[in-house]
Amino acid sequence: MQAPELTNTQALIDRYYTEEKAKKAQALTRASLNLQLDANDLAMLSTIAKRFGKSRDDLAKDVLSHALIDLLTQLEPGERKLIARDADEMGNSMAREIAEENGIKDIEHKPNVWSGHERTIAKAEKKRAKELEDARKVSKAEQKSANLAEEAQASSTVESTGFDSSAFQEDTDAAIENSDTAQSEDETLEAVAADTDSSATESSDTGSTDMDSSAEAEVETTSNNTDSSAFA
Repeated sequence: MQAPELTNTQALIDRYYTEEKAKKAQALTRASLNLQLDANDLAMLSTIAKRFGKSRDDLAKDVLSHALIDLLTQLEPGERKLIARDADEMGNSMAREIAEENGIKDIEHKPNVWSGHERTIAKAEKKRAKELEDARKVSKAEQKSANLAEEAQASSTVESTGFDSSAFQEDTDAAIENSDTAQSEDETLEAVAADTDSSATESSDTGSTDMDSSAEAEVETTSNNTDSSAFA
């Protein structure tokens, strides 16, 4: 006869039994560790455990487990590998001792846990180193491109300045040439004006001389005629 199907509440009770059995079996694989903590540290541990509804021991186990991984991460690569190997060997030995103390043949134990953590850490470090190297190469390439662009801009500025200087020199030479031409023209005009003034002066002097000679001749003629009349 088929057993009646369990309700959700009945299934919940079965799950509780399974969890309890697992906890008992797990307890047989654990060793005790007695700690003496500072009052402040114990107070913080208790407060956080209470906040999240966990026991102080459970929280302490979780914190210690993660803290050990952090400590392993900070070790030097060569030493870290050796320590992980030694911890795995010691873990296998301690698991057998725990099984013997609890009167069981064998316990569930994961081998090479710390060696696995060490490999994961090493991969993360290699990935981070590669990312840094790639970033360095990109930065170097960008700097090289920036330097080339700066050199090209500087060269373009020099060429532009040279062109402007040539154009300025050409303009200066043209201005000087135009100034010389204008000066030469002014000197020519002055020379022509001087020649014109000289010719006019000479002509005026000649005219004055001729007039004086004519006046003297007329005076002399008049005088002679007067003298002749008087003599007669």
